[in-house]
Amino acid sequence: MGFAEKYEEGVYATIGLHPNNTSPGYHDKNELGDSDEKERGGEDFDYEAYKELGKSDKVVAVGECGLDYFRMEGDTKRQQREALISQIDLAKDLDIPLMIHCRDAFDDLIELLKEKRADLKSVAPGINHFFTGSINNATELMDLGFYFSFGGVITFSRDYDEVIRHIGLDRVLLETDAPYVAPEPHRGKR
Repeated sequence: MGFAEKYEEGVYATIGLHPNNTSPGYHDKNELGDSDEKERGGEDFDYEAYKELGKSDKVVAVGECGLDYFRMEGDTKRQQREALISQIDLAKDLDIPLMIHCRDAFDDLIELLKEKRADLKSVAPGINHFFTGSINNATELMDLGFYFSFGGVITFSRDYDEVIRHIGLDRVLLETDAPYVAPEPHRGKR
């Protein structure tokens, strides 16, 4: 928020609790600076604190929020689900879209979004950031009104050209997850 508020225009913020932060788990050492810690998280979603942040005109979405089953321990699925439900409720209260993060959890994500469909914005409920799902996943999310963004992974991994063609350019946004997941030929470099 501080960075977005530093500039009068052109820089905006999303607010939310990333699913990886809902329970202790692995984090890239580069994300932790010089710390030797590999465990971070266990954070509860503080609805009121985020609602207060959401009063700023600089806040344009709730997220990254979602489900990430790539590295899980303990009761992670339940914790992530509860945090996502709270963030869907917050997006409804603030009347802003969601910025969804999903990794290895599309079936559960889509099921939950369908359950909460009445709480989603009726037009453009959100963006599935860094989409890595299948054509079937894309179809179900499109039926809910979602947009999609893709990162550098589309240059070196599976048949994303087919997924993008299926989605259509009117629902595709470009993004970077810099310095992570650089496109070919810069893959593996930061």
